[in-house]
Amino acid sequence: MSRLTAIAIVYAAIACGVSAMADDFALLRPDHPRLELTAEQIDELRADPDAVAAARALGDDIIARTRTTVYEDYYVSLPKPDFPPEHDDGWPYWTGLGGELRRYMEGTARAWVLTGERKYIAWCRDLMLAVAGWRQWTDPWYGRQPCLDTHHLTRGMCVAVDLLWHDLPDEDRATIVGAIAEKGAQFIADYGNDGASYVSEPDAWPNGYAMINTELGVAGLLLLGEDERAQAWLAQALDKARRFFDEQGGVDGGLVEGFGYGSAAVDNLMYLVRKADAIAGVSLLDNRYLSQAIYFPAYFVVPGGGSVANFGDNGGPAGCSPALLDMARALVEVQGSSVAAWYLRKAGQSGPEIDALARPPDDLPLARHFRDIDWVAMRSGWGDSGSLLALKSGHVAHHNHLDQNSFILAWNDEWLLTDPGYQVYDMAYPPGKNLTREMVVARHEYTYGTLGHNAILVDGYGQEPVRGHVTGFATTAAMDYAVGDASECYPGLSRWLRHVVSVAPEYCVIFDEIATDGQRRQIELLLHTSPDGQFAVDDRPLPVGERREGQEATVTRRGEAVMRLVEPETMVFEHRQQPHCDAYGHYLSASAGAMGEGTIAWVMAAGPRGGVRLATRPAQCEGGTAVQVRAGDGTDTVAISPDGSAVVGEISFAGAAAMVRESRLGAPRFGLVDGTSLTLGEATLVAASAPVSAGAVTQGGLFRATITCAEAAQVTLHCPVEPGMVRVAGIESPVDVSFDADPATVTLDLLAGSFRIEVRAL
Repeated sequence: MSRLTAIAIVYAAIACGVSAMADDFALLRPDHPRLELTAEQIDELRADPDAVAAARALGDDIIARTRTTVYEDYYVSLPKPDFPPEHDDGWPYWTGLGGELRRYMEGTARAWVLTGERKYIAWCRDLMLAVAGWRQWTDPWYGRQPCLDTHHLTRGMCVAVDLLWHDLPDEDRATIVGAIAEKGAQFIADYGNDGASYVSEPDAWPNGYAMINTELGVAGLLLLGEDERAQAWLAQALDKARRFFDEQGGVDGGLVEGFGYGSAAVDNLMYLVRKADAIAGVSLLDNRYLSQAIYFPAYFVVPGGGSVANFGDNGGPAGCSPALLDMARALVEVQGSSVAAWYLRKAGQSGPEIDALARPPDDLPLARHFRDIDWVAMRSGWGDSGSLLALKSGHVAHHNHLDQNSFILAWNDEWLLTDPGYQVYDMAYPPGKNLTREMVVARHEYTYGTLGHNAILVDGYGQEPVRGHVTGFATTAAMDYAVGDASECYPGLSRWLRHVVSVAPEYCVIFDEIATDGQRRQIELLLHTSPDGQFAVDDRPLPVGERREGQEATVTRRGEAVMRLVEPETMVFEHRQQPHCDAYGHYLSASAGAMGEGTIAWVMAAGPRGGVRLATRPAQCEGGTAVQVRAGDGTDTVAISPDGSAVVGEISFAGAAAMVRESRLGAPRFGLVDGTSLTLGEATLVAASAPVSAGAVTQGGLFRATITCAEAAQVTLHCPVEPGMVRVAGIESPVDVSFDADPATVTLDLLAGSFRIEVRAL
């Protein structure tokens, strides 16, 4: 046995803290404008003919309008709108109305400062004075609590009056500023101090809390030095921002409302954070959430760029438009984050600074579990081509759906197995939406209910509003693993665990472990695609309304995904189209028939159209379920063990899951999840004194492995490479590494933590 001292590469954690809020803020920009543009920035834009032309074109478009247009039957006149009409039909008209008025205020104010043409300031002044005269800045239908209309009106008034500050008559400016203070800032502040209000409690309505409190801070920044209450407004808003980051962003960057509403919350708060830094010298960018926040969009952006995962009320079958862009820009500007720049390029936001910084995050694991929200991303790599599988088993409330244990699958820049995205609510819609009651019910069932998601039906029924959980996760050099638990979501089930094993970049294995409440029940697996997706079963198209028994289902767009059954060998596939839901796509139901207890195992791969081939077979497994997949120049055995130990031919393991690739070179790839041993015949692949998740890949003269220890453990791995250089990442000091040439193993004594090992041949 030989003994070497490995080179330890230390990755120090970033210590994150929060700056204390002072009672008195410095005013770094004492003059106006100070929010959207400074006087210097305005001068630069005035010298840019394209910027001036764009501002004039937008201004001309706005001042030509005589009424709002967001709704056909509910509107106010322009540019001097009266207080909007009363209504009691349950539709939040004021949100869209406020957003439209905000755009008009900001657009005409910008047109004035860049062109100097008085028609724009006159129109903007009339609009602001009219809105200032409204008796309140929230729809009376809501009552007296601020809402998203308050957010839009406050922001629009603040930005516009800031740009026009020195060009308005003193009396007009005082009227507008007074309305901002009373109907915006103080209105919000009072409700922020009411413990029964969502303005006080972020979990009650996350995006509403963030967006409303942002405007309190924006008003405070506008009126620093103008209103003695502005200091308190800003302090309260920054405290609310810190609370949102701490409670909603969590420790890993995930957002409970996903990308659409999560981005609305965070990007608004980032506006406040950036402006507070510039105007008052207060930084929140060292917050622990912001140190992790970029990983959420980075892991869930499709490899080819252009969209992110759309679970919940986010986007549609084509995914969700790239989100959290302001947060990413702030991390680029302030921290020079290469991951944020890489994500912005994927989002189509290239520019000289971004392109210079952008680097693929190749040092990150390919899978990540966002623990607070129980989403999992499994990538095939960090390049521009490849696959992304996203699994959700988390929140039901806060713009989420009945989609526990559902997943979606992308190849390159398109989603092949899809989610319908933003739901149609079960409510009355305005006449302009042209939705009959029948259409609303059908679309609600599809978009909110389980029917429209890649989950299961039990006796034809979907889930109840009960949260699932990701109860197991591991990422290793050889395989990534996650298990979602939706057992409590179906009245007729006692267990539904969806185990997903990713052997990147080749394929994934899904094990659906199901047990009913004692009665035999009909189980259907659902697979959805977009409107232009095409389904085939066993290489033959399956038209809508037809069914066929088969083993392999294929969905094709520009790319394709193949889903091949292993256990059982066949199921009955039926191609269905939900009435009134053509715009969301269509789906396959794969029926397992009546069952009481069992595991459905299938292998899935994505790739270029016509280029995906899967060769699989079942494997006898004592203590679990196993499949075998032809991969590269070897055969992979992938298994799970609910009992914690299993035997598959010459492979045995003690753990939750394992994979071994057997080839003429031995076992060049192997992994173990939450276990203590993995053997192939007489060879030890993994042995640990305490449960670990470990995986290794050998390519030529390079051995790469990862080990995650929940507690201190001695870990031995099969290592066929004779060591010339050894690197261990994840430790703070050099560590002794023992090699045994005869059984070809490497042994390390490790503390709790995650470690990466590289062994290069002599």
